[in-house]
Amino acid sequence: MNTKKTVKGNRKVLLKDVAAGAQVSITTASRALSQPDKVQPETLARIKAAALKLGYMPNGAARALRSRRTRLIGTVLPTLEYAIYIRKVEALQRILSMNGYSLLVTASGYSLQEEFQQARTLVERGVEGLVLVGGVHHPGLITMLEENEIPVITTYTYHAEGRYPCVGFDNVGVASKAVGHFMDLGHTRIAMVAGITRDNDRAGGRVEGFKAALAAAGLELPPGYLIEKPYNVAAGREALRSLIALDRPPTAVFCASDVLAFGVLVECTAKGIDVPGQMSVIGFDNLELCAHFPPGITTIEVPATEMGEGAAHYLIGRLSGQSVSEHVELQADLILRSTTAPPPRAQAARKARAASAGARAR
Repeated sequence: MNTKKTVKGNRKVLLKDVAAGAQVSITTASRALSQPDKVQPETLARIKAAALKLGYMPNGAARALRSRRTRLIGTVLPTLEYAIYIRKVEALQRILSMNGYSLLVTASGYSLQEEFQQARTLVERGVEGLVLVGGVHHPGLITMLEENEIPVITTYTYHAEGRYPCVGFDNVGVASKAVGHFMDLGHTRIAMVAGITRDNDRAGGRVEGFKAALAAAGLELPPGYLIEKPYNVAAGREALRSLIALDRPPTAVFCASDVLAFGVLVECTAKGIDVPGQMSVIGFDNLELCAHFPPGITTIEVPATEMGEGAAHYLIGRLSGQSVSEHVELQADLILRSTTAPPPRAQAARKARAASAGARAR
């Protein structure tokens, strides 16, 4: 929706339009947006809703946007609880700081509506550019950025012909790498513990890649082999319990995050399931703990630092009037450690062959 067309013609939305939409006086509307604690909660909510619907931008933010001298960059993360996002933010902030910019960080809780609200707040504070995660966003967010000429770059996804500038990787292809490794080892009963795919194109892409890799190899995806869970250890443990309760449990599990993989491995230990002897596990992100968690976790390495640096260089270049690459693809590599091995039947066959060879040698 083009928010400028919610009032007459294409003129800029004014405070009086917000007041009319909320059925209050202009004075009350002004007070609500500048001193919200002095307005009744119900009235405040009505005024904020009208401002959001109309795409109203306070005068202070408008002045900052015109001057373009705030030297502020904003970013909205899905969460502040996950270390991989912090790694990206540290790289982003480092490059921005070296070039005289400051970074404002907010979180959306994986909600597109909340991401829109947080982005509005950042724009109202005068950010000159915005870094987002993923390629799916509230339509009002992109409209707002375009109308206010705020350059934006997305991270964690890559689409060569995508609508938005991006620096990221192919989640579909990366998931196929994990499944391919399992199949190379001889696994055919492969399950996935995915993230919640609603409003999350990164999680959705990994599921798509997982399914596509199985289909290409002629492998089935039995009922119960694909589980969506929030990114936390307890959820990973729950998922593993569900998988081993199946009539034909999987011999390999691909987890859409290392946090879920930690949960799967903890539950394997609790249930006496040997990893990788009885169950192979692959994570996603390559958090620092993966190299030290016994056994070392095989995982996909997300190029978080490179994404942060790339996003910073893009916005700095755009704001400086330089020519910059709009779509940058990074590699997310499979890091082999100790949580993957051939399935139990293949290991048994190999031991039998070795024993037979030894007997013949004697």
